[in-house]
Amino acid sequence: MVSKNSSDFETSDCLLFNQQQTHKETLRNSVLNSTLPNSLLGGLPVREVIQKGHYTALSVCAYEDDHTRDVISREFSPGSEGRRLVLYGGVGMGKTTAVEKVIWDWTTGARLQRYALLMRVPVWELAALGEKAESLQNMLGCIHTHISTETLAVALQRPQSLLLVLDGLERLQNLLCTPLSSSSLICDVQQEASGSVLLCSLLHGSLLAEASVLITSREPVESLRCFEVVGFSQTQRRTFFQQFFDDRGQAERLFRQCEQALGVYEQCFRPAFCWTLCNVFKTNFENKNTPSETLTHLLSVITHMLLQKQKMHAEQTRVLVSSLGKLTNPVCSCSDVTSCGLRSFLHNPMLSAFLGINGDLTHPDTTFSFLSPVMHEFLLAASFYLDQSVQEISDKRSDLYYTFLAGLSDSIQRKPIEDSMGKVDESRISAFSQWLMGNVSRVLPDGDATKHFRVFRLLQHARNSSLVKESISKSQWRPVWYSSMQEPDCAALSYVVSCMGEMEHMNLYRAELTDEHVERLIPALRLSKSIGLSQSRLSLTAITNLSTALAEGRTITLDLSHSTLKKDSVKTLCHALMRSTLESLNLCGCSLTTADCEALAQMLSGGSRLRVLNLCGNNLEDQGLIHLSSALENCRLQEINLDLCSLTVASMPALSSALNSSFSELRKLSLSRNAVMDDGIELISRVLQKGRLNTLNVSDCELTGSCCSSLAAALQSENCRLTELDLSVNDLGQSGAMQICEVLMTPKCTLEILEMSRCELTKEVFRALGSILTSGVSKLVSLSVGLNDVGETAAKHIWEALRHKHCKLQHLDLEMLSLTDACVEELCESVAASSTLSTLILKNNIMTDSSVPRLVKLMLDRPLMTELK
Repeated sequence: MVSKNSSDFETSDCLLFNQQQTHKETLRNSVLNSTLPNSLLGGLPVREVIQKGHYTALSVCAYEDDHTRDVISREFSPGSEGRRLVLYGGVGMGKTTAVEKVIWDWTTGARLQRYALLMRVPVWELAALGEKAESLQNMLGCIHTHISTETLAVALQRPQSLLLVLDGLERLQNLLCTPLSSSSLICDVQQEASGSVLLCSLLHGSLLAEASVLITSREPVESLRCFEVVGFSQTQRRTFFQQFFDDRGQAERLFRQCEQALGVYEQCFRPAFCWTLCNVFKTNFENKNTPSETLTHLLSVITHMLLQKQKMHAEQTRVLVSSLGKLTNPVCSCSDVTSCGLRSFLHNPMLSAFLGINGDLTHPDTTFSFLSPVMHEFLLAASFYLDQSVQEISDKRSDLYYTFLAGLSDSIQRKPIEDSMGKVDESRISAFSQWLMGNVSRVLPDGDATKHFRVFRLLQHARNSSLVKESISKSQWRPVWYSSMQEPDCAALSYVVSCMGEMEHMNLYRAELTDEHVERLIPALRLSKSIGLSQSRLSLTAITNLSTALAEGRTITLDLSHSTLKKDSVKTLCHALMRSTLESLNLCGCSLTTADCEALAQMLSGGSRLRVLNLCGNNLEDQGLIHLSSALENCRLQEINLDLCSLTVASMPALSSALNSSFSELRKLSLSRNAVMDDGIELISRVLQKGRLNTLNVSDCELTGSCCSSLAAALQSENCRLTELDLSVNDLGQSGAMQICEVLMTPKCTLEILEMSRCELTKEVFRALGSILTSGVSKLVSLSVGLNDVGETAAKHIWEALRHKHCKLQHLDLEMLSLTDACVEELCESVAASSTLSTLILKNNIMTDSSVPRLVKLMLDRPLMTELK
């Protein structure tokens, strides 16, 4: 025997099932017969988008690669009863079409079949309700008349199997203005209440708590699960183009033109704009016209097409465009429209080409909204050129507004709208140019890269090279760290540099440049004398584009230090350097390999103009240096830094042999922080005797005093030209250092800069150095002897030498010698007596704050002094 409750349940199921099919058919027809407002130039009817399979899912700012379809399926999965989901985004983002696709999929059995009924919430009826009382059940029944009262009541009693769709919450903002207390909310679908109470009760879940609700809005809704609809990704745009055009080849060509058009790319994330764009491109193609190359020209063409349809007189179109441009808000009241001079156009179909009319024109609460936010900004900018009463350009508009101001200053870009409404007064063009030049003069001396890019973009959109040159030349352009760039920023910077003809230094420090970024930057890179890409991340394709710029450009210096380079990057770069003007290359800390050294060697011996090469901090090992040495004996390189390259004495014979070649031009060599050892220095000393090097850095090379005899012999040889020698952080000891000191006393010694910090020097060595400085024979102008724990008695020999007329020291480093306050007065008097000293290093000694006033006085009394640490 079946219970009464069980029988009632089965009857309810039967009622719902019988009505469900009818309801699905009705909803399908509502989608097919949709008269929803579309984009500019009409747009594609929703039925065609969905029925012909042309719908492209939209990206949602949630998880990576998320689409509206994925979000809705996930959020309304089993177990999510009672969820309120908001999809929000601006005008033209495709929210309504996405909702219609959800409805269509439910009616065709494709998705969300766990819901017995999907019903639209009557937005217009709610908006019109105001303070009148009505129940939600009655309102749903009024718009779903094909569902019987009994069936609707059954469905509302089982809300967990119900999906409600509320499309366009922004149209109900008047109902949300007054916050309601929780006690004001209702929970009975049959209870009559005002529109605001019904809406708030539904949103906050007191009404139909277990029902699922899908909401679209222009803004997120507090306390609800909100996902931002961000429109089309590049892949989705390509799909859209392929669906719009029958010819896939044509679709791909037009898609590329769209991506390259100035300013258009940034707006193509909006599906509505994308449709308008495709329509214009299709018309241009059919009429064999050249597609628009800029966003401003595109909007000029669209406006011209809209105005042409009505065959209005030029004066009428001028009034229409100027008046539309006075509507500063995207949504306007009827009084706003009439006060801006559009009363005579209210019943003209021309007005509806630009504005969506929400309501009955006879009703005072009717509102108007621009079909496209892009067109709205364009009309605002156009109004500046048409309305002589506007004296100043506001600084509180959107970037898009200023983009159109700049574009419309160009006669080519504004020609289509001038064909419709007559010429623009040249005085307005002049007023804009003066404004832009003033803006450039204010922004470029500042260090804000974001503001730099903003004015660069405006200059690019104006397409006036003379204006660029005049604006930049009158400003104190302070090139800053241009690392965080978007593709349009790269293109704008390239345009400005191309107009100027050159750039002294392109600072791209820590830039994460995509392949497209570097491709857009090629014109600027070609014209940059120096390029800084330190600590950047570059793909192989990006390096290829950079190489193209180097091979075709005038760059002299390139810094890639500590950058992340992909495999074969150095090989690709080296191939271009054989044909480039590059003279200095910094690859410090770039994780180079032995194979990279082979590529560098081929480049150096293949006609490269390279003079300076920094390979510091790369694990080259001996085999890498042996490869390089094969090129050093016959190339133009004058300076190489091999600091911390995991080298040993094993590679020194090859290096020494290469440098001893009569064709070697190398003059500066750094081998610091490598295991060169005494035997290696002996080989390098032979190079010094041939007069090949001017500068040698062998600091921290595991040397001892034993190597000093060969060094001393080289330093006093006839051909030695060494002027700078760094022996720091080596255990030379007294015997080794004294051998160097003896050489310094000979007239043949050419050393001017000597560094022996942390070399285990003794008091005797300091005494000898003091004698050298006063001998009249020494050529030393810089001496570094810090980090030798000798105390102030030994150091006194050095500073007392400063008083002597023969002492030529300009730089003296006495760091960490255990100097105390007791010696400060005497030290300062010696420094004051020197006619040459300009730099003094005293850091990390045992001096206290009591010495500071005397040292400050020394600086103040001695203009020659430039640095005191």
